[in-house]
Amino acid sequence: MNAEAERVPHCGCALRLSNVHLIVTFNFADWCRCRATLTSVNEKEKVRQVADSADSAAQEAADSQWFERVARAGFIANGLVHAILGATAVTIGLGQGGGEADQAGAIGQIASQPFGMVLIIICFLGCALMALWCLIKAFFGSASLRGAGTKDPQQKQGRKQWTGFLTMVGSAIAYLVVAATFAQFVFGGGADSGKSSSQASTTVAKAPGGLYILMAAGAVIAIIGIVFCINGQRRKWKEELRRPQSAIIRFLVGFTGVVGYLGKGATLLSVGILIVVSAATGDPEEFTGIDGALKGMRDQPFGPYLLLAVGLGLVLYGGFLALRSRYDRME
Repeated sequence: MNAEAERVPHCGCALRLSNVHLIVTFNFADWCRCRATLTSVNEKEKVRQVADSADSAAQEAADSQWFERVARAGFIANGLVHAILGATAVTIGLGQGGGEADQAGAIGQIASQPFGMVLIIICFLGCALMALWCLIKAFFGSASLRGAGTKDPQQKQGRKQWTGFLTMVGSAIAYLVVAATFAQFVFGGGADSGKSSSQASTTVAKAPGGLYILMAAGAVIAIIGIVFCINGQRRKWKEELRRPQSAIIRFLVGFTGVVGYLGKGATLLSVGILIVVSAATGDPEEFTGIDGALKGMRDQPFGPYLLLAVGLGLVLYGGFLALRSRYDRME
């Protein structure tokens, strides 16, 4: 009996110590989980604060006066390229030669003028900053998909947000292409867009399914050209411009906008068709860019007259971009 009495208290003490150990272990595990949760929350909060700071910094940079003024030079640079390209197309339509009817040819004509290289550097900076401004607006600004509201493309608001985002990204790509062409003259001494386009299309065609990729790319460019023509007729670009106070300026903006968008759209449409045809016939090396598209247009029935109209449209589109540099909201 004495031995059993001695063992019972001992067992009870062991049981109580075991319970205490379990409680302490359980509380320690809870504390570790709570600490891990708090650490995770704090890290997420820090990441969110860093992202918000980056958003604010990017937005402040895009909204700064100096950035906006230099970026507006991108409109003028792009307009100058289109005006020279259009003038070259007009001379080709008139049967007077005209040289290369593409962006590289237009920039080459700028470079051949007195102080041409200085102008090219300014145009390069303007186009590069305009591309950067478009990207900031697309990912951090008014066209960002991270704002409030639905992103469902099946709903009107969602489609509008996606349209704004894709438009800004497309504009950024377009200005980057022009800036890259200017950069080739600044750092490399020149470029041959026709040869580059032919080499690029041939390289893509050699890839698996490359001809289908080329045809799809040509179809997309042709569709963009049609959209340009439709937007020109509907004057969709007016939503992005401030209303000029002068009636004469309002007329010039309207006239150059409508005719210019039609000229730009017709050029893109012809480029897209040329890509599709060259891919469908199995001769992607025949694609020589805008120069080949415009000269191919000249060889069609009534081609010279059509080329004259497109050339004048491109010249007016260049004038529209120059006016846009003054009246674009850039919001």
